[in-house]
Amino acid sequence: MKIYPLLRVLWGALAVSAAVNLAALSNSMAVLLAANIINLLAYVVVAYVLYRLSDESALLGRAFPAQMLSIVLIGMALVVTQLAGDNLMLQNFMSLLSMAGSVAGLLSDYYLYWGLDERIIPHAYNYPARRIRWCLYAPLLGAFAASLLMLAGQLTLLVVAVIVQLGAQIVPLVLLRQYMRAVQVREDDPLSF
Repeated sequence: MKIYPLLRVLWGALAVSAAVNLAALSNSMAVLLAANIINLLAYVVVAYVLYRLSDESALLGRAFPAQMLSIVLIGMALVVTQLAGDNLMLQNFMSLLSMAGSVAGLLSDYYLYWGLDERIIPHAYNYPARRIRWCLYAPLLGAFAASLLMLAGQLTLLVVAVIVQLGAQIVPLVLLRQYMRAVQVREDDPLSF
């Protein structure tokens, strides 16, 4: 099966999600809610792509259920957010749902990028093995570094933290785009090496 068209859709959904994550800089609850809903819709598009790719390998097959679990948990967290108001117990429950949804999303990303990585050698893509895994590593490292900078609380370090976080979200888009080019070249001309 040709996977390049699906990778294009995946890249588009990830680009929308990365752009919408800029809304986290806003203090407006309405903007944050709209951003979370758009992000959830982008995750649904990613789930569709993972569903279509699920027959390609065991790892890609595991990515789809993990993504669906993430969508359900984050969706429930959004609903609980609207119902919580000042109820501390519901706010804590919403935080737990969001955290569990994020962990499921990370697991889905792990399966996705390792599944794409395992295709490189058998399909003779002109792409270095294990590089696509940085689509998972870079955002995690960026979030960790940004968190450390934010703990310092100085305004200049907060600006640096935002820049680090944005840079870490761009890395997966660049690496996936390079991977897509390698897949496209192979699928357009399967006899070339």
